[in-house]
Amino acid sequence: MVKHRCFVKTVIFFLLLTPLLWSQHVTLTASKTQFSQNEEIRLTFTFENIKNAPRNINFDLHDDLQIVGGPYSSSNYSWVNGKMNSSSSLSYEVLAKRTGRIRIPGYEFDIKGEIFRTEPFTLQVGKSGISETSDSATALPSSFIKLQLPKDSMYQGETFTLSYYLYTSERVVNYTSAPLQSMEGFIVDRFKMHDLPASSKQILGGKEYIIAEIASLTLTATQTGEFIIPAKAFRISLKRQERFKSIFDDPFFGSSTNDVNLYSAPDTITVFPLPGGAGPHFTGAIGDFAMHISLDSSLIRENQASTLRIDLIGHGNMPHFTFPEQAFPANIEVFEPRVKNSYQLQDQDYRGQRTWEYVLIPSRAGHYRPEDVRFTYFSLRNKEYRTISMPVKEIRVLAHNELEGDYNSALTPEEVRLLAKDIRFIQMDEERCVSLSYNPVRDPRNRIPYVFVLIFLLAFVLMEHMFSLRERNMQRIRKKNALKNAMQHFRKVTVESRADLLLYGIEQGILNYMNDKQLSQNAHPGIADVMKTIETYKYAPGLLSRNQLEVLKDKVIAIIEEMEGV
Repeated sequence: MVKHRCFVKTVIFFLLLTPLLWSQHVTLTASKTQFSQNEEIRLTFTFENIKNAPRNINFDLHDDLQIVGGPYSSSNYSWVNGKMNSSSSLSYEVLAKRTGRIRIPGYEFDIKGEIFRTEPFTLQVGKSGISETSDSATALPSSFIKLQLPKDSMYQGETFTLSYYLYTSERVVNYTSAPLQSMEGFIVDRFKMHDLPASSKQILGGKEYIIAEIASLTLTATQTGEFIIPAKAFRISLKRQERFKSIFDDPFFGSSTNDVNLYSAPDTITVFPLPGGAGPHFTGAIGDFAMHISLDSSLIRENQASTLRIDLIGHGNMPHFTFPEQAFPANIEVFEPRVKNSYQLQDQDYRGQRTWEYVLIPSRAGHYRPEDVRFTYFSLRNKEYRTISMPVKEIRVLAHNELEGDYNSALTPEEVRLLAKDIRFIQMDEERCVSLSYNPVRDPRNRIPYVFVLIFLLAFVLMEHMFSLRERNMQRIRKKNALKNAMQHFRKVTVESRADLLLYGIEQGILNYMNDKQLSQNAHPGIADVMKTIETYKYAPGLLSRNQLEVLKDKVIAIIEEMEGV
């Protein structure tokens, strides 16, 4: 009787527990609740036994967290006592935009009329942990990215460049990062990856690091206030050495790469408005500039054009301002200036020259003195506005009949006609006398240009005929010269070249040969093996030694000679 009563209690307990096994609920968890600002964590929403779970979630934490990956979804199914238990998850990879405590609120989901809620929790975010004064080797990772600002505050309209430095104690094979197109509060002038950066060594926390500037970002501030430079993701390929059971595991004896994602820690920058008192000749120029002006002619006739050229030389936010409007006398018509730009984006900002050319056309005779040309800019060196003022030469405009009037007042019409006969040779620019019986057509010396023209035409027709014949027989010529062209190509592919260029040269040599011979990769059994090896190491040529590349090149040449029967 006692055993029977215990059995009944056990059955009732399991019957009460069974609904809990398939209960529906939603949870939100974090891979870490205490982490540094440049450390990536994963937030995961888990939906237990819920169909039609959402595929995307709005965190609404843009001021605190930055999503760098996701959403990533996954599903899991299991059977317990003949019933299916399902769960689906939605994950996001995030970075913290600030340090301190970040509260993750509870999220509410309405799924088919039923409300599910997650529990709130708090994240504790510390500083990046990347301190050059750290004395603990374990405090610093083996590789990390550090963002360096030129200064903590900028002016609105100022162009500046910030740098991304890679600190690593491992051997880096390659690094990449997605281009940056826009950023709130700034114009993105350029995001540049540095292919061959200069490097230096430094001891940090008892560990030796190689430091290199692998990327730079040039911005121009368009708004004022405090802005966050968001974290930037970099894909770093690190070389590692592994032991393999046999050489067949890796065709080049066991060197491989380990790809990791590194993030720069977000940083804050303050943009101040420019001070007042700029004046009417300021149009947003910030930097340091010098100005030169020139007038191509200061003595012209009515309705004749003269060009005023203004050259502005210096460095700063060159493409982000216009030249101030200039005032000209009422009787001078001025066209819209023609602008010529010859500046380049350098390490920190733009440097070069901008030119404005004004076409001036006076409508009446007289003396005109245009106003001085003025240009105002904000000097970053002196933190003040500076105005450059340069005078323009006086323009003397002559009437159309002014010279004729002076001439006629001194001479009568008959005297003018006689004088014209006396100075005929000067007016005609003639240097010698010619007989009236001279016939230039019969002079054999005048036929020489026609002979040269005829010879040129005959040579042109002959060359055109030769090119036409060569074009019709191009396939046969390419097939005939395929071996010679291939050997010439491979003589240029030397081991002194960079590994990636050498690998590219080997691939182009075999492809050009097959195209010239009109062959497929199945024409020789060794071609497919070579192309597979090239494709394998195309994205990591640094894994190949010079000796291995030379062996690969000799193998390709041997295949070509074998196909030619040499």
